[in-house]
Amino acid sequence: MADQWDRRALLAGAAAFAAGPAWAQDPVEARLLTNLLTRMSAAVALNGRRGHAFVLDTGAGRTALAEELARDLGLPQGPPVLVHGITSAEMTPTVRLSRLAFGGRRFRDLVCPVFPREALATEGLLGLDVLSGFRLTLQVRSRRVSLRASGSDVAPSGPAFTTPTRLRPPRARLGPFGQLISTAVRADGVGGVRAFVDTGAQYSIGNLALLRATGGDPAVLPPVRVHGVTGQSRLAAAGRVRRLELGGRDLGETPLLFADLHAFAALGLTDGPALLIGADLLQRFRTVVLDFGSGSLSLRGVLPPEV
Repeated sequence: MADQWDRRALLAGAAAFAAGPAWAQDPVEARLLTNLLTRMSAAVALNGRRGHAFVLDTGAGRTALAEELARDLGLPQGPPVLVHGITSAEMTPTVRLSRLAFGGRRFRDLVCPVFPREALATEGLLGLDVLSGFRLTLQVRSRRVSLRASGSDVAPSGPAFTTPTRLRPPRARLGPFGQLISTAVRADGVGGVRAFVDTGAQYSIGNLALLRATGGDPAVLPPVRVHGVTGQSRLAAAGRVRRLELGGRDLGETPLLFADLHAFAALGLTDGPALLIGADLLQRFRTVVLDFGSGSLSLRGVLPPEV
């Protein structure tokens, strides 16, 4: 398992990782943003200037820009904001962006955190301040995305991971920063696992409550040190569950990382088992549909794992 995580880089959105606990054995190093194969991007126009590619990141509450791009555009400085990353919250400098055009919509007067381009490995990240206005249809393995407007004119729909319907009560809810949170997840027979999708994360991460509920012990699992965009780091435990079910779809034995990330606390997911769903799980499905306007998440067509 340790060699597997060493060969594949960990991508965890625009996260800021804080120092974590120490394990007895030396951790494997998993450098952030060195493997970009699962990242999905879309064309945006900034203040009328086209030709920019931003990564879709449903784990980020705000759209973020590379510092170098912000300087090139001459964007004025904005107020510092508290950015909730995967494992910590930090005051982060911002710039003011007058206009952002994406998917046929225009967004005005955005306050965008800025990070070094080397850390983001892209010109920018599209966060939920923009993406929450859309129904995103993702084909993760081929890195294709289509979208249409979604909003108040779309009635709330049925349970997450299913085709939307008005005949059943919703089982997904919006988190405090706009993430879709579902309980249609089971791990080793443990039901009611709350989960949210982070399209900017390459690997899926469960909290330690999920690990313990499935019979795991972080003290005996290989540690992995993960690094965030601000240069901070922490340790996670590299483990697996024997059977993972997403919305009734059985994925079988599934490798996961485990750590009590700040993201779980920020989303109010610390009082029981919780899971961040990254691209490694999303690409097990032929199509993923995130509809923020109707509060639904649909996963269709289970695919065999890539080798």
